[in-house]
Amino acid sequence: MSTSTNTPNASQKHLDDLLVEGVLEGFIDGFMILTERGEIVHANSPARHMLQQINQDEMHPYRMHREIQRMCKATIASQELYLNRTIVIESEVAVNQIGMIRIRAQWLKLDAFKEPLVLVTLEDQRRSAYQLAIAEGQQYGLTPREAEIWRLRRANYSYKQIAAELFITLNTVKKHLKSIHSKRRCFA
Repeated sequence: MSTSTNTPNASQKHLDDLLVEGVLEGFIDGFMILTERGEIVHANSPARHMLQQINQDEMHPYRMHREIQRMCKATIASQELYLNRTIVIESEVAVNQIGMIRIRAQWLKLDAFKEPLVLVTLEDQRRSAYQLAIAEGQQYGLTPREAEIWRLRRANYSYKQIAAELFITLNTVKKHLKSIHSKRRCFA
């Protein structure tokens, strides 16, 4: 007769690690786990990609950007000020190729680590707006052309920029956006 324990065996721990890594890699947002000293414990693929974009002019593409370093220091300082409260520190960094990246930092306590960690999330705002526009296009029943126009509008393109991007007239853009807003009102 075997007895069960609450202690996971090595294969279960390995499976759990693979599951966590798979989940983190599946997100469109970047996730980095840092030590108090700013050393990277883990960074998923989107985080590494965004670090490269942020640091495109530097020789070390994976070096921590100064804004991320500042936020980590502020997170560490917040621990002393706010003790047991969860504080999220936010900032944004402009990146030429992808627009704005929203950065959030907060404490992360994991039993496997003796020292507290900092969780940094990186959100490509243009990509997030694009994903939101796709979901809204399906929700509102937009035509393929309306969905295309709505994705650009959600990415903060002006009417003129949409017209130029899609090689259509300004009046056509206005007509489609009027139809889109009408469909959206039906769901409000």
